[in-house]
Amino acid sequence: MSNHRGFTLLEILIAVVIVGLLSAVVLPTYQNAVSKSRRADGRAALTDLTAKQEKFFAQNDTYTTEVEAEDGLNLARTTSLTGHYDLTVTACAGGAISRCYLLIATARNLQTDDHACYTLMIDNVGRKTAKDYGGSNASGCW
Repeated sequence: MSNHRGFTLLEILIAVVIVGLLSAVVLPTYQNAVSKSRRADGRAALTDLTAKQEKFFAQNDTYTTEVEAEDGLNLARTTSLTGHYDLTVTACAGGAISRCYLLIATARNLQTDDHACYTLMIDNVGRKTAKDYGGSNASGCW
């Protein structure tokens, strides 16, 4: 009768290869799912800013680019709630801030790995758009 103890080198190598292959498939899928879930932070921040802009307009008959100022949107920060996006406000293309705006959430920190939906945007008429890391239009981000 043979007294077998431990594993052979071949068995260990096979186990390492299997774990490596599983990791190569599972890890990118997991990271993609995490990036998608963080987009909710950017979308929520833009939705909140939209409500604040409309309230500001109702009170002042103009929009504003002041995100943090008390006499502006009074948000107290220029990042989304959990910090995955930088928030900015500009006048819409070809327009004046007094009549139209574009709210922009740009990925920051770990969210910069989300190349597919790097920038989320919404304008004063509710048009939701996004751009990828290269600046091209992206879909499926909202």
